[in-house]
Amino acid sequence: MLDFSVPEVLALDFDGVLCDGRAEYLESSWRVYQEVWDGSDVDLETLRPRFYELRSVIETGWEMPLLLRSLQEGVADARILEHWSAVVKETLEKYRLTQQQMAQLLDQTRDRWLDSDPEDWLLHHEFYSGVITRLQEILKEGETQVYIITTKEGRFARRLLEQHGISFPSHHIIGKESQQPKRKTLATLVEKHDQTSVWFVEDRLKTLLSVSHSPGLQAVRLFLAAWGYNTARSRQQAQENQNIQLLTLQEFKQDFSQW
Repeated sequence: MLDFSVPEVLALDFDGVLCDGRAEYLESSWRVYQEVWDGSDVDLETLRPRFYELRSVIETGWEMPLLLRSLQEGVADARILEHWSAVVKETLEKYRLTQQQMAQLLDQTRDRWLDSDPEDWLLHHEFYSGVITRLQEILKEGETQVYIITTKEGRFARRLLEQHGISFPSHHIIGKESQQPKRKTLATLVEKHDQTSVWFVEDRLKTLLSVSHSPGLQAVRLFLAAWGYNTARSRQQAQENQNIQLLTLQEFKQDFSQW
């Protein structure tokens, strides 16, 4: 008999659930920004708090330099929060850029940084308090198979985890290179682990809503990481949605029975 108080499969987002990489995001975005625009008039430290706060609108990394540009151009926070996809489209068109160009620039920037000064790159990331210890406990207990599902390149997530002594099988870190939305990755896991309980922790409400509306995924237990890159409004919406449970960092660090 299955014990549904303990997941047989635990799928975790990386950025905003396990790791706070906003310092790295800003630095990588700044390096890309300087390649695309003249950054001589940018006061980066003034923009930093807003960039950190508005990180919740970013769906994939290539959008981050566009967020920095939008802040520099004076786009209001409310418009960014409510109409980010429109802001992205307008910015790309205004500067005759493409998603592919921005993604390539960001990946190349990170690669150069990681190759030239790996310690500095690692130091721009911080795992949330207690998550590494809890992750190690789950892996040691062996009752739950853990997967990382992230829009970050899997190799970057793997490098950060290895720094803390956590080594995942390569097929258990599913990154941007999979080129598929998280709901499809979860569908694959559900199919692969037949008749198991699958739990998914994510900090982006839009992603959880997409999963909850997907055929075949209704049995996946969904959690919004309250400590991640989201807003008070999205946390309130999660609490009002019967298909999604708001999870605090303190709860995450406890036994599954406390979730």
